[in-house]
Amino acid sequence: MAIVKMNKFTLLSFESKKDELLEKLQAFSEVEFINLQDENIQEKNEVLKELDKDEIDSEISRWQEQLSKAKFALQFLKDYVPKQSLIKSLRAEKLSLTIKELEEEVLNNNWESIYDKVKQQENKLAMLDNEKTKLQGNVQSLKPYENFNAPLGSLNELKMTAQFLGSIANQYEDALKNDLNDCYLEIISKDNQDTYFFLLAHGDKKEEVEEVLRGFGFSPFKTDEKVLPLKLIQDYNERISIIESEKFLVKEELAGYEEDQDSLKLACEYYYNLVNRKAISNNFLKTDKTTLFQGWVPTEKNDRFIQIAQEVLGEDYYLNFEEVKEEEIDDVPIKLKNNDLNTSFESVTEMYSLPKYNDIDPTPLLTPFYLVFFGMMVADAGYGLVMLLATLGALKFFNLNEGQKKMTKFFMYLSFPTIMFGLAYGSIFGDVIKFKGLIDTNADVMTILVISIVFGVIQIFFGLGIKAYMLIKAGKILDAFYDVGSWVITLVSIGVFGLSGMLGLPDGAKKIAIGAMIFGMIVIVLTQGRTMKSKGGKLAQGLYELYGITSYIGDLVSYTRLMAIGLSGASIAGAINMIMKMIPGIGFFIAAPLIFVLGQTVNLLLSLLSGYVHTLRLTYVEYFSKFYDGEGRAFEPFKTQNEYINLKRE
Repeated sequence: MAIVKMNKFTLLSFESKKDELLEKLQAFSEVEFINLQDENIQEKNEVLKELDKDEIDSEISRWQEQLSKAKFALQFLKDYVPKQSLIKSLRAEKLSLTIKELEEEVLNNNWESIYDKVKQQENKLAMLDNEKTKLQGNVQSLKPYENFNAPLGSLNELKMTAQFLGSIANQYEDALKNDLNDCYLEIISKDNQDTYFFLLAHGDKKEEVEEVLRGFGFSPFKTDEKVLPLKLIQDYNERISIIESEKFLVKEELAGYEEDQDSLKLACEYYYNLVNRKAISNNFLKTDKTTLFQGWVPTEKNDRFIQIAQEVLGEDYYLNFEEVKEEEIDDVPIKLKNNDLNTSFESVTEMYSLPKYNDIDPTPLLTPFYLVFFGMMVADAGYGLVMLLATLGALKFFNLNEGQKKMTKFFMYLSFPTIMFGLAYGSIFGDVIKFKGLIDTNADVMTILVISIVFGVIQIFFGLGIKAYMLIKAGKILDAFYDVGSWVITLVSIGVFGLSGMLGLPDGAKKIAIGAMIFGMIVIVLTQGRTMKSKGGKLAQGLYELYGITSYIGDLVSYTRLMAIGLSGASIAGAINMIMKMIPGIGFFIAAPLIFVLGQTVNLLLSLLSGYVHTLRLTYVEYFSKFYDGEGRAFEPFKTQNEYINLKRE
């Protein structure tokens, strides 16, 4: 239950074996490579500067193109192939293959012909959509002229007259009629902005009429069509209907590509891993015939790493493992290893920050508090039972990936304290089943408040204890006394002094508490600024740190949320039950179950959200601030992608 011990490895092998070795290491998925081409790393090692930079295989563009094809076809088919239901997709078991088996499947299946057919259908749909859009535009432009009862081609047959078909703004309609009253004017239609008309004038007046129309902002209607506008609109709409039918047939055909999707998924998985395997060469250095690899591997995997090297390289390689050096602490990637319970809570640590390599894994130290605090805030046996049954059902009947499985177990473990606190409070879906718990949430509010603050005191002092342990382990015994011991003395003394009256302590105890408190404060003032250079700076920093004692009061107040959120959830559950009981007569048997299910479900979800978020807040702000900084970097191994299938590790 700790940070996995890492080794730095250096591997030198023949260039001709690089591809086969990388394939094995990708399947191994336990190696993180160091970028030896990084200028900062080369500055620290003169030998590396003398080597050439390895380059990506020139054929990678072809494989990237293959990957793009498979991705495109998959993405395109998503809109047409019927989707599996959520339950069915969760229950579906992924195909398990080795990298070699995946390669054989992809190279022997017909995924490229599937892509070609999909591309053809995509082009056909695009052409149909473009034609439809053009026709709809034509219909839109013809719509104002649908009542024009002359073929459009006949207008060009007029020799002695000038004809104008188009539109002007509505505001110029009256002026048009007045200024051109000696011409034939037919108003065809109007809309909110424009007036559409047909005008005939004597040929001799063409230029005069054009000048008048130009002043009105005349917009002529231009078309090469010859028939009636209404006939054109009907023909266009008929073609649009045919296009819709053709599109429907294409989509129906695409909906039958469900089995072909599997071939595309295999291709996508294969080429994604292949491209990654080729692109990783940017991390290596080389000579004419050899390649130099360097990276990190868990110590417990050393034997398997050596075995892989021997399988691929025989005896023609150099492999060396080094212990982590002090100056490399910040560079070592972090991988956590815990038991099943603590593994489920690693996400809490990861969301904050992973520890450094010489730090401690806080996951086992936060798990007990997280369980208690979450349980105290949700605190309903019925809700806990629902959580337990739901998570157990998901683990048993669904094929979850690692992330989903970890989150499901996270809430499964949280269901147990939720049930326990629910029984302690006498709460099962509020007060649906009435029984006397250990604590009456209506009468013992102060008791719950005191318990909340006591839990807070325990967590705060536990955090300080962890900090002292880490300092002592590092050989900084005096620092442990200055940074932890002085605060513990001060805080305990203040607590004893403040509670002396309530506890009935003698005056001597008060005086000892006051003396210890003064001693602790003096130590804080004199030592907390010890990193400052000047005496004035040291004293000022010490006084500022002493002022930070008020933050501990704020921390304790924060723990009252354990009481507040727990009681609020119980109150809402009780209110839902009260509303349910108010329904009279036969309506009770119809509406009451619906109100109960909907109301309790909403309250359960709100309680889970509140418990999750506020427990995180107490962990990060009140707890981690006492001993944990994090700033570690996650272990990112060179590994296979497992989006569509399970690639077996070697």
